[in-house]
Amino acid sequence: MTTDLDFITDTDLRKKIENSIEYVFVLFEKSKNEKEKDLFREETHRVIILYIISIIEAVLLYVYKKRNEELTKLEYKFVTTIPNEYKNEKEKDFPVVIAVQKKIKKQDHEIGLFELVNFFKDKKLMMEKTVEKILEINDIRNTFHFNKSRSSVICDIKHVESAFSLLVYVIEKVPKVFKK
Repeated sequence: MTTDLDFITDTDLRKKIENSIEYVFVLFEKSKNEKEKDLFREETHRVIILYIISIIEAVLLYVYKKRNEELTKLEYKFVTTIPNEYKNEKEKDFPVVIAVQKKIKKQDHEIGLFELVNFFKDKKLMMEKTVEKILEINDIRNTFHFNKSRSSVICDIKHVESAFSLLVYVIEKVPKVFKK
């Protein structure tokens, strides 16, 4: 797989992505070995998908930052509890407060894949179908959480090939969305 990552001017990030792509291809080739146990192959597929989604997320975050976009969150400052006689009808056991509500820019570490792909979709920079595919593959990645059930999520060679195709697609399309 040859992809042009020259649009990533952050040389450290580009090198990490290139190394990760090289690594997942080595894993992919090893996972095709029929002599390996099924568990090894499935877990290797899961690792490949973890890396691919992480690469896609890194690329999208990079573009988001290069475009000087801004995702925000609400922050509440100067929170003051008002007297107990003021109660919310639905939540009578909790105090009512007054606060200053302020929108602030989210830090990079606060922005996840789900939010990024939906942000690009809302900006009409990513098609709904692409968002769905990314989030579908991300659901497989999320099976790495040990408290999540893996029984309903199969991680096979078809998913890995689909993830690779998606990675190539994203890397090819992303440079076109740099300009605001």
